[in-house]
Amino acid sequence: MKNKLSICAAALIALAMTACDNGKTGTIEGEVRDAFTDKPLEMPTVGMDSTIYTTLSKKYEFNQELRKGKFKFVKVPVGTYRVYAGRSKYVKTRMKIETTEQNPNASLILYIYSAQVDPGLYQGTKEGPLKIDNKWVVYSTNCNESIAGYRLTMPQQQAGDAKASLAEKIGVKKKGKKKAKKAAPAAVTSAVTNLPDPRVIEGKLEVFYHNSSSVSTAIVAKTYPAVVAPIASHKDCKGFGEGETKGVFPVKDKGTDLKVEYVAENLFKITGNLPKGKQIIQLSQDGKTLQTYYFEAK
Repeated sequence: MKNKLSICAAALIALAMTACDNGKTGTIEGEVRDAFTDKPLEMPTVGMDSTIYTTLSKKYEFNQELRKGKFKFVKVPVGTYRVYAGRSKYVKTRMKIETTEQNPNASLILYIYSAQVDPGLYQGTKEGPLKIDNKWVVYSTNCNESIAGYRLTMPQQQAGDAKASLAEKIGVKKKGKKKAKKAAPAAVTSAVTNLPDPRVIEGKLEVFYHNSSSVSTAIVAKTYPAVVAPIASHKDCKGFGEGETKGVFPVKDKGTDLKVEYVAENLFKITGNLPKGKQIIQLSQDGKTLQTYYFEAK
């Protein structure tokens, strides 16, 4: 009886192995690049979630190509996978792929970026990320229906306090305290700073946005024509100073959607053509504004 059971078990195992051998397999390959420079990154770590496929395996045979940022996994059964990539001091990325018996192979590019990059808006360059300073943020007010509002002017002392407060919020440390000189009261009350000019571009927008926290829902980017309008028409905006009558506001019914693409964890690429003229770009999530920027398209 035992011999019969052993023969049956052996037959079942052989059948299972034959079924696996006959299963369709393919090759998953690609390249890991720096998100901002678009250059290949040497010796990244690449793998596929919940599988044996990883570049850290002792059996991984393409280490020479890995030095060029390239990876390859062979004899991968067709199916749906999440491929991840990372590197020391870099932020990881993940991409979902699906292979079929008709198309068992897949080729992809994975982007990662330095963990030293602070939250904000950036341009990608050959040298690395170039931050777009949000110098308008200290002039912004809190709005609901109006989306955004900028003050045209601000008392110099108040502008300085706002910048200091913003620096504290984003964790900028002061190098040292110096004894401040006493300013004449008349100069403090009369001196004002003007809203900085918008950032001028040719019209085609291509930037990266690094969000400060994990993203569970989609980020939305829109651009609106920016006009000078009475504050009285935007009573939902709080933060204008006493005596101010006008500000810069977006024209809500003329918004243009911008394309937002996932690049890596907390990093998104925003592209689109800005209508000619001054624009307020709004980045939002779950209907709440994350940041606004002031641009002008030529």
